[in-house]
Amino acid sequence: MASKTYPKNSYLESFNCFESLFHEAKENSVLLIDTTGIILDVNEAFLNAFGYQREDISGKNFAMLFTEEDLAKDLPQKELRKTLEKGQASDNNYLVHKDGTRTWVSGESIYIINKDGKECLLKIIQNINQQKLSEFSYNRLTDFNEHILTSIEDIVIVLDKKMKVIKANRAFAKFFTVSENADFEKLVKIYDKNNELFESIQRLIQDTKSFSNIHIEITGAQEQERVFDVSGIPFEHMADETNIMIVMHDTTFQRQAEKQREDILGFVAHELRNPIASIILCNQMVQQYSDEGNTEKVNYFLQRGNNNITRLNKMIAELYEATKLQSGNLALEITEFDFPDMVKEAKETIEALYPAFTIAIRNNEDVFIKADRYRLIQVITNYLNNAIKYSAGKKHIEIYITKQPGNVQLAVKDYGLGISKLHLPFIFDRFFRVDKTRGSKTGGAGLGLPIAKKIIEAHHGTITVESRLGFGSTFIIKLPLM
Repeated sequence: MASKTYPKNSYLESFNCFESLFHEAKENSVLLIDTTGIILDVNEAFLNAFGYQREDISGKNFAMLFTEEDLAKDLPQKELRKTLEKGQASDNNYLVHKDGTRTWVSGESIYIINKDGKECLLKIIQNINQQKLSEFSYNRLTDFNEHILTSIEDIVIVLDKKMKVIKANRAFAKFFTVSENADFEKLVKIYDKNNELFESIQRLIQDTKSFSNIHIEITGAQEQERVFDVSGIPFEHMADETNIMIVMHDTTFQRQAEKQREDILGFVAHELRNPIASIILCNQMVQQYSDEGNTEKVNYFLQRGNNNITRLNKMIAELYEATKLQSGNLALEITEFDFPDMVKEAKETIEALYPAFTIAIRNNEDVFIKADRYRLIQVITNYLNNAIKYSAGKKHIEIYITKQPGNVQLAVKDYGLGISKLHLPFIFDRFFRVDKTRGSKTGGAGLGLPIAKKIIEAHHGTITVESRLGFGSTFIIKLPLM
């Protein structure tokens, strides 16, 4: 290959430029290599940078400076071929120090011919190790931040001054199902009561003052309703530009828990007031009639007081049981037992309390099951109590036991008041009482059926109800045969 011809420059010709570059350079390492890759000479800058003595490296192939990974890729030979074919080649890779450490370099190889016509390659190397380490650190930090941003459940959004979304995490895309460049103002405007959030963002853009604790209820793209606590902080994006970061923390479950607590407090204040007031009145009447010597009235009001105490105990027991179930503290004591025999025990317990009622068990099979016997009796007696409570004078109740593939089904059927279609979807909700719609005054806290549902679900079973107003109800449970 012929060497390139360059325009003459008398100023440059008055200096020995190559020798000056080779010997005087402090930062740039220079190697002189023949066309087969043998190192002819190196400058002091190279020796200082890579720890070699001149005798360690002269006459050796420059491939000794490459890492094993780069040797496997044949990078030295590729660099030689490209330089000889193109007259120039550049690289960006590790070179190996004499002590085995690696230094990232940026290099350029140039094909030259001296005055005697001898061909060789001039390899000029710049140490960019520190820049690369900084770049790697920055990339790792960026990846780390991206990973955090992606994995957190809070919605995180970066907005420009026009409230356009320029960056957002996965939680944002999942909830709104829109990509970046969306108009954040349009996304939340219909939910932003009194423009509180919009005005806070505008103030943040103008004054770079953070805000927090703005509550907003939003319906997402999947029709899910959520309550968010929204905060905003300045986010420096460029030297001459400040964007803002919006963090939306989902407080839906906390709000629901607060509402449940309020419901419980409201229930306690409302439902317990009447029996307590009645007990106080009964005590006053007992005192009055006791002074008068009216034994009949004394016994009457004592019985009324006892009835109200029983009612209070039932409500408190249901509240305690519901709280325990809600917190996930239901411990099942699993044993293997005869399922129809367990149903019979529950039936006899209720018959002893209500001898006027007849309860028939329809079953032709032996069924053994692994479950919590006490808890299932609790569920069945709750069903039977409800059947009696809403019997409307119909004193016959039937229990059907049916063995099915993989499970056993139990149905408790009464012929009483039944439940309207309007109330049927809510009967397993906490504190919902059909007493108020069916005229009974013997109800508990409205927690019996929700407790029964939790117990059956803890057994991996299902619980359903079929009812028609005026024609009775059938409560059905299915339990797996383990």
